Amino acid sequence: MRRMLRTVALLVLPLLLLSGCGRTPQSREAGNTAVIGVLGVEPDLLGLTVYAGAESRSGEPPAVYLGRGETLAAAVEALSASGNAMVSCAHVEHILLAQTAAGNLEEVLSYAFQDPQQSTESQLWVVRTPELSQVFSGELDPAQRMSVLRAAGKDGQNFKPVTLREAAADLAEGKALLLPALDVTEAGISFGGYALYKEREFAAWLTGEAALGAALLRGDLIHWTDSVDGRAVSLRSDGRRVETLWQGDTLTGLSIRCRLEGTASSGWTGGGEDRSHLEEKTCRAMAAALQIMQAAGADGADLRGGAGLADLPDWQRIAAQWETAFPTLTPTLTAKLTLKEP
Repeated sequence: MRRMLRTVALLVLPLLLLSGCGRTPQSREAGNTAVIGVLGVEPDLLGLTVYAGAESRSGEPPAVYLGRGETLAAAVEALSASGNAMVSCAHVEHILLAQTAAGNLEEVLSYAFQDPQQSTESQLWVVRTPELSQVFSGELDPAQRMSVLRAAGKDGQNFKPVTLREAAADLAEGKALLLPALDVTEAGISFGGYALYKEREFAAWLTGEAALGAALLRGDLIHWTDSVDGRAVSLRSDGRRVETLWQGDTLTGLSIRCRLEGTASSGWTGGGEDRSHLEEKTCRAMAAALQIMQAAGADGADLRGGAGLADLPDWQRIAAQWETAFPTLTPTLTAKLTLKEP
């Protein structure tokens, strides 16, 4: 594990300091060129299978390409041989990992930072389906659907995306990762929660209320809609604050406070009981997410970082005890909601 972290750190950290990192796609090509928007990575017996979804042209079905190789670079190069068009991977906006591809994350990040065509601002996803081919079936248009999800993530609708650059930086520091996950159903592709990545494995899935709780624990500035007694309220998170609790010199607990702003629908009475209900519901979501992360022994929300920033003089003491103490820390969770009339 330490060797892996050193390898990723040596590869990624110098690159993150260069002005060229986080590079954006170049101008789009035209003609008989398939512009790939989505790459899917799945391990197979001989190496890797790569699926590619191109932007569909007006009146034409979505174009899907397939490449296989011993390495990711070789599999991507083989894409051109799978169709009549020239394949361009200069504009890949999303990289999708199969749920069996946790062990390939390092290779994906290494590829992104070494291939001059690949933007490190591409978004990283994990697909919660046994076979990645389901995403790239003829019935779906993955490039178009992922463009919709990209817009939703940029706007903070329920989740914030994770870029290759962000994942590499966290991994180089030895942090666990919360990677956005996709659900694939007959209705299409949708955000389905988070995969908790630790030591080359997806250690747990956070879905439903735990997915919301995970975003709040991370301090993501997201917004979502809830209701009380049939009345809708639009909620927006305004960050979190993490503080450590001690018994003598022993770290024993965490105090996590989340701030929310809400805009009520017409007819809202603004009663304290309604406000309390939403605050309690938010705390339950955070508790559900924290319980999963503690059971896996993986601080995917970087609560240690939040606690250290809130108490810089105690940073070293927190860091020294964190790994051992985290799974058994007793949380005190608080949500403060400020409601506004429509």
